[in-house]
Amino acid sequence: SQELLYGADFVAAIDACQRLDIPLFLGDEYAQETKERVVQQLFRAAAYSPTPLIRSLVPKTSSDITRRINVWETFANDPQKLTPLIVASSPPFLVPFALAIIDNGQAAFNDMIGGMFQDKLLAIGETALAISLSFLVSCLLFNTVIAERDEILADSTVRASNIVRLLKEKKLVRKRWTFTVDASEDMASVVDMPKSKNADTEECSDNFENEMNEIPLFTLKNALKPGMVRNLNLFEPRWLKMIDRVTNCRSYVEWDTNNPPQFGCVHCTNKFYSAISIDGSEARYADIIFERVGALATMVALEEGRRPVSGDRKVNVAIVGSDYFVVDESKLSITDDGYMVARDMSPMTSFENIENAEVSISNGQNEKLKMIVVVGLLHGNGIVNLLSDKFK
Repeated sequence: SQELLYGADFVAAIDACQRLDIPLFLGDEYAQETKERVVQQLFRAAAYSPTPLIRSLVPKTSSDITRRINVWETFANDPQKLTPLIVASSPPFLVPFALAIIDNGQAAFNDMIGGMFQDKLLAIGETALAISLSFLVSCLLFNTVIAERDEILADSTVRASNIVRLLKEKKLVRKRWTFTVDASEDMASVVDMPKSKNADTEECSDNFENEMNEIPLFTLKNALKPGMVRNLNLFEPRWLKMIDRVTNCRSYVEWDTNNPPQFGCVHCTNKFYSAISIDGSEARYADIIFERVGALATMVALEEGRRPVSGDRKVNVAIVGSDYFVVDESKLSITDDGYMVARDMSPMTSFENIENAEVSISNGQNEKLKMIVVVGLLHGNGIVNLLSDKFK
């Protein structure tokens, strides 16, 4: 396999989690969010403080519960770890370096023609000013890109630990699978899970929606509640297949208004997808954690469309939240198209019934959790310090 310049630890963690059936959480912010924070901090004097940068490079003693990283020793043992740091920090110093070369060349020319001594002093002053400004820029980048992201990563670690505890208490459900994707034909197929009970059934048959009382499940970032109206913009092949399934490939005007299409929605607390290859075909690895309690979504409108650049099919679906339901893991499966379905679900009209149906908290509530946090080297000690405070 090709050797990575940096990020190999992260890739190795993903591979290990997939092989060992370990939940994986992505805890960092998006790059655009980091850029926005840098812009917001430009005019704050505190953002240019050198203290966090200097403090991070000073070795600290470990305690009984924490073991901190010796950054300099790590660099000495593995010089390649300097690569991302050099790449990220070198641009601010290129300007003064270039100015120094130019000014020294100009000073040498002035000497040849009898230049004055103050020209040399001016060149030194310009170089010193440029280095000082570059150092302040480095402090700004460290404070926003490293120190503030330490807080984000630490909070994400705490959130992940809470999700794992809820998994142990059976209040959340975890499902993982892989499926191949053929984008050219809007097709997908599951390769490592048992087929849905009706995988051989023609997708648009008249009896499809009622067979085995199967209801497709759609994952949402925010929970759907009864009476709540939501609009979904769907373009992934598997979700298009799901919509075709619940509508029996009928257009909106052909729906039975007394019995509109429905599917289930569950609140997803963590999801991880990665691109993989199965027998040479493009595929996805999915690891989904969601709340056991969901809500039925009644479709009230559907509009077909095309994506502007690729021209691929998309649909806009308007839904209204309906009855609650509780997912039974033993009746949960994956369709050939790559989405979850639940069988024999019984809708519940009141939240009190749902609370009675939920599984009680397990005896392992206080069990210690082991978590591995994979971050860049300069994040290590900051996150160790923050987590040692958060978990006291």
